[in-house]
Amino acid sequence: MNILKELNTLFNSLNVPVETGIFSGNAPNTYVVIVPLNDSFPFNADNYPQLDYQEVRISIFTKTNYTKLKNKIITRLLGGDFYITDRRFNGYETGTGYYQYTIDVAKQYDIEEEN
Repeated sequence: MNILKELNTLFNSLNVPVETGIFSGNAPNTYVVIVPLNDSFPFNADNYPQLDYQEVRISIFTKTNYTKLKNKIITRLLGGDFYITDRRFNGYETGTGYYQYTIDVAKQYDIEEEN
């Protein structure tokens, strides 16, 4: 499992369109873009990583009030054992009519061995 797969599943369950990196095509009134920020191996033993730490930025774009969606997302993230490392309102884009709110999240995973 990895953070992108988990977050895509989370947003699909909320019926929120989601893409990684940039939203392609015509943007709906509300959507989410996930941007990978960091992958690291914070713990090593015998020269082998013990955990895979992954961090992303979730950007919420909406033309309506973002508060309810933000709260739903945060509740789901906390229930899914994600670490919320930052949250912030990024403003209103007058040119596009979107409010933007970002949530930075991280999660650690066991190292997956390839078959």
